[in-house]
Amino acid sequence: MESYQKIFADDLNSGRCDTRNAIVRTLSVRNITKCLFCGALTEIPDSQKPIQNLSIYDPTGILTVQYHTGNREISGFLTETTLPVFVLCTAAIRSSVGTCMPMLESIMPVSREIRDVFVLAAADDLISHLTSSPDIPADMKNTICNIAKKALSTVQTGAPNPTIPKTAVLNEAENLILECCEDKKTVNLEELIETLNQKGISRETTLAVLNTLIDNGECYQPKPDIIRRL
Repeated sequence: MESYQKIFADDLNSGRCDTRNAIVRTLSVRNITKCLFCGALTEIPDSQKPIQNLSIYDPTGILTVQYHTGNREISGFLTETTLPVFVLCTAAIRSSVGTCMPMLESIMPVSREIRDVFVLAAADDLISHLTSSPDIPADMKNTICNIAKKALSTVQTGAPNPTIPKTAVLNEAENLILECCEDKKTVNLEELIETLNQKGISRETTLAVLNTLIDNGECYQPKPDIIRRL
């Protein structure tokens, strides 16, 4: 584990922000930023207040986004958090007296897709930074390029899209699940999965169809390993 501060701030000057718990806060004309690292909402302070730049790449200390935070708790939390290089996290937010803080117990990595989008966007910023700053020393340019190469080498490219089962397969899986649940009062989940697997239906498809049936109120789980039909 290496200690890095990986943050990307998104400008939320549209006037409102829908937080993770679906509470919409009206922000009027105040300049607000959202940190994609921890999800924290902070107001951009005026030039008379103490500020701390939000670094995209902490190892160099030279690349920053154009937003700031004067919240010492958030700054301290980000500085003390250790994560593998180029990993992003998100978290639920606790709001108190206008201050938004990440809930430590809810911190988790974002999806691979979001993480890769961040890396590509940050690499694009790197190119812009290099081309618009001709006075950057050659050794520093090499350092920046190496960081970009390291990040881009971890981005997944050309990955095959997941196969989506055809409607006929989904219908067959649904019928088999309902038949199995109708024949018996209770059905063991693993036995149900194995029964459908013998019919050529994958575990993933069975679970997806089963979840739909449960959501629609046709089946339920009195216990995690037991399925019953309503």
